[in-house]
Amino acid sequence: MSTVLRRTVGLSLLGTLLLSGCTAPAENADQPAPSIAGPTQPSSPNPSNSGSATGPSAAASSASPTEADPEAQLQQQAVALAGSMSLSEQARSLVMAGVSADGASAAQIASLKKSGISNVFLRGRSQLSHTKISSSVRKLHEGLGTNVPDGLPVWVATDQEGGFVRVLQGTGFTKLPTASEQGTWSQKKLRSNISTLGSELSEAGINVNLAPVADVVSKNLGTGNAPIGKFGRQYADNSADVTSSILVVNQELSDSGVHPVVKHFPGLGRVSLNTDTHAQVTDTKIGAGSNDLEPFKAAIEQDLAWVMISNAKYTQLDKDHDAPFSTKIITDLLRGDLGYERLIISDDLCDAKQVSAVPVGQRAIKFVQAGGTMPLCVDENKSLTMASALAKQAANDDKLAAQVREAATLILAEKLRENS
Repeated sequence: MSTVLRRTVGLSLLGTLLLSGCTAPAENADQPAPSIAGPTQPSSPNPSNSGSATGPSAAASSASPTEADPEAQLQQQAVALAGSMSLSEQARSLVMAGVSADGASAAQIASLKKSGISNVFLRGRSQLSHTKISSSVRKLHEGLGTNVPDGLPVWVATDQEGGFVRVLQGTGFTKLPTASEQGTWSQKKLRSNISTLGSELSEAGINVNLAPVADVVSKNLGTGNAPIGKFGRQYADNSADVTSSILVVNQELSDSGVHPVVKHFPGLGRVSLNTDTHAQVTDTKIGAGSNDLEPFKAAIEQDLAWVMISNAKYTQLDKDHDAPFSTKIITDLLRGDLGYERLIISDDLCDAKQVSAVPVGQRAIKFVQAGGTMPLCVDENKSLTMASALAKQAANDDKLAAQVREAATLILAEKLRENS
């Protein structure tokens, strides 16, 4: 089945299943999300064999219309698992919370567990060895595992692009140069180095890498592009060569058991200021027909990577909203026009100056309302605010509740696929 056809079937099936009576029960969203019974280890056996004979997994696998289609069975199982969660649990499961790359304390892990968080991002820079990172990551998997149904994995992400953007810098982690240098390598050399990186991450228990950068920075702008070009984070100065490199990175990370994430849609290579440190960062050039979209289109067709949304504003696409809060960019362009159906993660929505005028909790809500899946927050305490705000508003907003349920189902489908 072609990628495009499979996407169409998957979206149609998911919509049908979500409309077939799997509405989650509402609860007092101000209360901490209760734990979901299940193993605490970071991985489990094939999910089609997990769960009791009367549990959601069994119910999902018993439906005759989809018995011959593994993807349909997976989608149906994801819907059933989401239905086993309360609305508050679903909402809280969307947030990815930042913790220090040097390790989270027992108290921090307990706080994340109580708040229903099951996805974390290792932030900052760490000089700890691979062995020590592995130990601290194991504690995250063990501590947060009961927040995911059916023994599915906790996601532990980091930002290991190369050059300046390399969170894990200790012994045992490859010292990758900038993407600009990687882009000059032969495909064989790039493949070998990224394969090594992927193995290092996977062996440490890290299953998501917020890379590669798919942004195109022109020669004319170069280092004048503060978020990307200044640090050599781009693979090339043209769409074709960027595309060639990111497809290799996606493949090698995926083959190593690490989810790649292409960023920053719809492209952050034409602005001069950095959304992390400045507000009102605006792109006036990228439109629906721009060549800057080509690397993202190729990654969507390859169907291995998730997509991260830029925090900038794009006046040719939506003059009224920053990208993470734009239905036109996320739902209409990315989901609709480009046919992307997998997980959509935000750039940091907590410490970024670009979005600072919006209350923290509302940032997560607006992102999900625009069609996003997983709001990322590098600040642990603010991430708890986001999770609580999502749960509370969804309990009083039927449309948001449906969007939360769909996002939670998508995440569970990805986790089931990871275990299949």
